[in-house]
Amino acid sequence: TTRFRSMNIEELTQKTKQDSANRTPEERFELLVQSKILTRKGHFHPKFFSKETVEKSKRAKKHQ
Repeated sequence: TTRFRSMNIEELTQKTKQDSANRTPEERFELLVQSKILTRKGHFHPKFFSKETVEKSKRAKKHQ
């Protein structure tokens, strides 16, 4: 079995900052999709955002 050393909050914060700084745009997008913030099409996820916000994100995406 693998044992994990517990981290204090400062170590955990530093690790999180390092991990996020090293992510590619594709990895960031995938994380947002897995977190149900964005859909695969790049719009806000309707389960967690208002219909108005989702529609605005769809219109903004069309103008890119």
